[in-house]
Amino acid sequence: MSLFIEILTTVTLPIVVLMALGWLVQRRLSLNVRTLSRLLLNVILPCALFHFLTSAELPLSDAWPAVWFTVLQFACFTAIGWAIAVLLRVQADLRPLVALALGYANSGNFGLPVAQLAFPADYLLHQTLIVSLHSIVIVPYGVLLLAQKSAGLAQSIRALFTSPMIIAVAAGVVIKGLDIEMPQVISHPIKIIAGAYIAIALLTLGAQLAETRFSMSNGPVWLGVGLKLLLAPVLTWGALLLTGFEPGLVDLLIVAAAAPVGILMAIFATEYERAPDVAGAMVLISTVLSPITVTAWIWLVRLS
Repeated sequence: MSLFIEILTTVTLPIVVLMALGWLVQRRLSLNVRTLSRLLLNVILPCALFHFLTSAELPLSDAWPAVWFTVLQFACFTAIGWAIAVLLRVQADLRPLVALALGYANSGNFGLPVAQLAFPADYLLHQTLIVSLHSIVIVPYGVLLLAQKSAGLAQSIRALFTSPMIIAVAAGVVIKGLDIEMPQVISHPIKIIAGAYIAIALLTLGAQLAETRFSMSNGPVWLGVGLKLLLAPVLTWGALLLTGFEPGLVDLLIVAAAAPVGILMAIFATEYERAPDVAGAMVLISTVLSPITVTAWIWLVRLS
């Protein structure tokens, strides 16, 4: 129990405090959440991803297992989520949300801070690639599953190749792969911005949650939350038993799978008018509950 309390107080409670502060600030000051989100997604997160990639001491080739596992995991989880929704007779227009809830984690705003606080610095390379891969796959998947109009696909493809996150990851991979040393006039400002990532990401997430509307009585909402916080890490753990990955990476991938539902799912649901309140509720409830569940999963993997 002492280990559980230590993880709760040193890893997850600091995250809760920053999220709660963001929630309180938003309720008090009514900040422009869209502007905060755009700043985070277009400037701060790309700089953080770039910095984590280029400053990692591990060779880029060492992260390949996390790459192929994350892509396969996302594809399998969305298929499993859809099948469960069909078996439980969830109404047709909500099945894509249940599928994405199981497959798409908040690996950036929530997962990166957890990885930084709970794992050695070298593991940030793996978590950074998980964030970038989720950013890549959610665009086509989100549109294909949620869009009502075919025109949205072309727009999403353009957005994919012009996304600052994807550009930052591509540049970071090239610089890391070629072992290029950047001048400090470039690397130092990026490092400063990356250092602010945890605080701004969690404050923004709290502000976003302050504006989320939801219904506590919606069955598909609780189904999506349960699948994400409980089934996703269980399935991940089971799959990783077959891979032969090193123990530290196994622990990281299990904890990463236990992260709450990614907020981009709610953004897509709003954009394409696919039950945005249900999507927002999945994000909100899973995020509120995740400090306890993620603490439990960190505790379990450390005991194993």
